[in-house]
Amino acid sequence: MRLTAELQRLTPRRPRLGPWARGLSPLVLAASLQALPALAQDSEVITKIEVIGAQKQTAETIIFKTGLKTGDDLRNVDLTAILDKLWATNAFDDIKFQADDEGNGKKLIILVKERPLIKEVDFRGGTEVGLSSLKDKIKEKKLTINPDTVYDPEAARKVKDLIVDQCAEKGFRNPVIEVSLEPMGPTTSRLVFEIKEGGKVRIYRIAFRGNKAIGSKALASVMAKTRKHWMFSWLTSHDLLVEKNLDEDLMAVKKAYWRLGYKDVFVGKPTIEVRDVTAEKNKKKNEKRAKEGKSPKYDLRAELVIPILEGEAYSEGTFKLEGNDNVIKGEAGEKFYRTKIAEAKRDNHSWLAKLLSIKPDIKDPKPSEKRPFDLDSLNQGIDKIKEQYSNMGYIMFRAEKKMDVRDENGVKKVDVTLKVDEGELYTVRHLNFEGNNVTKDKVLRRAMILKEGDPFQTELFKDSFTGLGQLGFFDVKTSEPKVDIVPDKPQVDITIKGEEAGVNEVLFQGGYGSVLGFSLGMSFSTRNLGGGGETLSLSYNGGKYQRMASISFTEPYIFDLPYSLTTSISDGTTDYDASRVGAAYAYKQLSRALGVSMGTRLSTFIPGKTWAWFTTYQVGYTFRILKIEGGRNYYYRDTSSQLTSTVNNFITYSTVNHPFKPTHGTKLSLGFEYGGWQFGGDRPFYRTTLEFAKWANIGERHIFGFNSSYGYVRNLTNDSLAIWELYRPGGENSIRGYTYGQVGTAAKDNTNASVVVGGNKQFIANAEYQFKIADQFRIVAFYDAGNAWAQGVKIFHESLRRSAGLEFRFFLPISPAPLRLIWARKLNPYEFDTEGKTQFQFSIGTTF
Repeated sequence: MRLTAELQRLTPRRPRLGPWARGLSPLVLAASLQALPALAQDSEVITKIEVIGAQKQTAETIIFKTGLKTGDDLRNVDLTAILDKLWATNAFDDIKFQADDEGNGKKLIILVKERPLIKEVDFRGGTEVGLSSLKDKIKEKKLTINPDTVYDPEAARKVKDLIVDQCAEKGFRNPVIEVSLEPMGPTTSRLVFEIKEGGKVRIYRIAFRGNKAIGSKALASVMAKTRKHWMFSWLTSHDLLVEKNLDEDLMAVKKAYWRLGYKDVFVGKPTIEVRDVTAEKNKKKNEKRAKEGKSPKYDLRAELVIPILEGEAYSEGTFKLEGNDNVIKGEAGEKFYRTKIAEAKRDNHSWLAKLLSIKPDIKDPKPSEKRPFDLDSLNQGIDKIKEQYSNMGYIMFRAEKKMDVRDENGVKKVDVTLKVDEGELYTVRHLNFEGNNVTKDKVLRRAMILKEGDPFQTELFKDSFTGLGQLGFFDVKTSEPKVDIVPDKPQVDITIKGEEAGVNEVLFQGGYGSVLGFSLGMSFSTRNLGGGGETLSLSYNGGKYQRMASISFTEPYIFDLPYSLTTSISDGTTDYDASRVGAAYAYKQLSRALGVSMGTRLSTFIPGKTWAWFTTYQVGYTFRILKIEGGRNYYYRDTSSQLTSTVNNFITYSTVNHPFKPTHGTKLSLGFEYGGWQFGGDRPFYRTTLEFAKWANIGERHIFGFNSSYGYVRNLTNDSLAIWELYRPGGENSIRGYTYGQVGTAAKDNTNASVVVGGNKQFIANAEYQFKIADQFRIVAFYDAGNAWAQGVKIFHESLRRSAGLEFRFFLPISPAPLRLIWARKLNPYEFDTEGKTQFQFSIGTTF
């Protein structure tokens, strides 16, 4: 007699069974579970276990995972539990058990169909939605499917869902995403996502039905992201029918009614009529695009009709507050609550009053006064109140509004009672980090404003992420932090996930310049030496006309105290040869320098202030010996060895979120360098610098930056300032398109030729627009302006030298700083400038 028992599990999205499973009769499939009792009753001992279908795993491995062995009594074996155990390994598409008679026992056969090993992940189509941005989003959401991993249907489903969402955000209403496996070998496959976006649906008409209190034109104007198509819609893409944007705008329509007192207004889902008006010639092009594997383009036009049931208009009545007995309490508490709600009402009804911060009226309306009941402002005010409590550590604050309608002289008024539960003060119990395989926990902890044991203040928590970003070597942008409430305690545990980012930089440099000729060099720097946050830089660059070697080291926390220490030493020569720069600018400069500095945050002395945390003070000493040889011009004549000995002071406030990939933040810096006779310098002077930078972003891709700086050097002797102390702007770090040192006051030399000599005053301004194509690539449009003015020449007496152009910035794994390809055009070069108006430059780093 032969008895067969079969259990089968299918993956949620697998469309069909394997060929060997399809051959089984429906009766056997249907009776699989019912056969188990018979199996247990008729079988006694397992005499043999056989595995069929395994290729990547050995039979012994699978048998070991089941926990079965010969000699087991089938009457005591739970095959369902064993099946669940095997299924949990995510290694199989199908698992079946079969028992055959063999001698005095049973031979148990385990039939498996293994999931393939993914060797490649291929995205096909998707040319309209953008594959590079799609892959960046998959990486950002931690959904990347790596090669040489076992196929996971759930992981593939999540990627598919993300692709659908991305298509929807870009206006593709009905995308088709097909997921398939292409065999590459007996046990390996290629995972393919076939993307067919379909057509973008553009809105050509928006109508409202049932609106009387507010006109259709006014309602359409409050829909910020869903607009009717017009000639410049390509700038904003607001004419695309995007479900998420439409939902937000329908809520905006509802809020417009709320602000006028229509608290019960109903705004329904629009009826959408889509027409395909694709021209015949474009349909033929689509056939060709489909054959080439490209996404077809359609002309789909939508008409939206939005139904509205306005209801009645209500007026504002009285406001009462209950439950604020512990934190913000008493008359001051009620005033605080009323003020927050009144400010929201003011901001909703007058942009000018909001701009001027005009103090709002917080009293209840008089009985004869008819003031619309503004439900939107009430909700916004409650949100502001909750935000204030959260910033104080009361994160479980709750507010419940009760609205009672009454009739007053024929006017329906709404009396609001706000019942609040202030909750308890929550503190931080544990602060954990994940992904810091190199960086020590203490390095990340000290970059956080929020510490263990502190009240969990949400604003400080957000600001702490800026502090982490400023480190430059631990990226937390791609993961949301996890905040867990501790059971039965007013405490939270915080887990911050990140990944190590570009801490080590090794560059082998080789190049050719019109001034310095061929050069070869190597530099190494690490921003996180040993995971302790230390910075070490070593570099050497040499060629026929230049040689420079330098070493610097920064310890951010001396003996784990909040004080940094930086030391540096350098030695080099630069030969501006006459054959390269012309006789007027020819000279050779030799320099040696030694520097040491210490710094700390102002929060060391002013604790509890966020602005103090982001403000650093640094004091240092620099010792330099410089010399010029071979000068052929009066302004670049030879000098003996000159000693410069200065003390430097800098105070900097910065909330810029990343040193090389900034998207938002402000930087303000003030510096003062003093090299008086007291320090033994040969040419005493002092220098003052002021710098301001601002970054902002619109969405994820559009980043705007502005930078301005001013510098002034004052000579403290009757001798002229040394050439190396003068401001000599130009180059990729100041005014792109101009060569370094070729901007400033021009003077006539002893041959009556015009020579740029720089100046003791400098002003630089830079503006950038960055378009983020992918996380590792940006296109930058820039505009630079600046000049340097010599002693005796008033600032701005000579016009600013201006340039504009484009940059391509590449972020590579070998360096945290970007590689830059710069094309710049001088807008108003000097009349005697012989280098031409257009210049190409290559650089590493950023301008500001």
